[in-house]
Amino acid sequence: MNRLERSARERLGRLEARRERRVIEPPRGIDFSSNDYLGLRTHPHVVRAALAATKEYGLGSGGARLLRGDTPAHRRLERRFADWREAEDALFFPSGFQANFGVLQTLAPTGWTILSDSCNHASIVEGCRAANGHAIVIPHNDVAAFAGQVRNPRTIIVTESVFSMSGEHGPIAELSKICVETGAALIVDEAHAVGLFPPLGEATVRIHPCGKALGAAGAIVTGSHAVIDLLRSRCRSFLFTTSPPPALAAGILAALEILVAEPERPQRALELARRFHPDAKSCIVSLPCRNNGHAIESQDKLAELGFDVRAVRPPTVVRACLRVSIHSDRTEQEVDDLRAALQSMGLLG
Repeated sequence: MNRLERSARERLGRLEARRERRVIEPPRGIDFSSNDYLGLRTHPHVVRAALAATKEYGLGSGGARLLRGDTPAHRRLERRFADWREAEDALFFPSGFQANFGVLQTLAPTGWTILSDSCNHASIVEGCRAANGHAIVIPHNDVAAFAGQVRNPRTIIVTESVFSMSGEHGPIAELSKICVETGAALIVDEAHAVGLFPPLGEATVRIHPCGKALGAAGAIVTGSHAVIDLLRSRCRSFLFTTSPPPALAAGILAALEILVAEPERPQRALELARRFHPDAKSCIVSLPCRNNGHAIESQDKLAELGFDVRAVRPPTVVRACLRVSIHSDRTEQEVDDLRAALQSMGLLG
């Protein structure tokens, strides 16, 4: 056994002792775990669009976007998304992680400062680390702290509109005002808001991961022609990767068409979330647990009762919790039954 293998085993042992070793478990029971908030992942129109694109263009894109990995399906999606978001231009990335990472690495060169919320997603954290600019972590949702660190216009504020673990909203309107007044730029990760909430404030760049309410994968970045063209020309996580499959682009476009035509979907999802928990601000409700073991045991107990709710543990969160995700295609009875189960377990008041 070489030193790397020995090190891996030792590290896994420490994770096991803290109940932080991960095991990939398949879906089981009623879905209160995934991010498919609007039930679009299996919508017949979305599936048909993806199948038609596969038949027309094949399974994969064939290469990086600038090396024959481009199809009309990619361009149609970007144009439609830019129009929907009232942006000048858009660029399609293979994942939300690659989009967040690449945008920050590209747009924050030496001499720039990035102000990043302490609860931002790991992809934003890694993008800040990869950028040549100086990154400063700001206490969560502390508008005054953000404002106090804007020393010159070569500053980027980056945050999430809805935080992925807590379901809290970021103070986008207030941060936008700071940027307008100082000349700083605002970058907003819309992952858990797109399709559920309208965009707030003025942002230089918005990143729209499509694996949540749009029921797919990938991410679309919107902004001005100049910013998107720079990303198209210099963003390493866009340039040096295979383009997303054409079927994915076609499926996202179909999901967007449904979203625009059926505004009752997000309305129902948010109504069900408030039915589950009156204080819910989004489709995500986080329920604190005593420790990692308690979170795993609670997850397993819910699985026995027929509910798929997953435990979230460090380093994803500071304190172990159950993350409940509410979808528009759940019934009132299913939501009530889950609430009753959690109340009986002492996890919900």
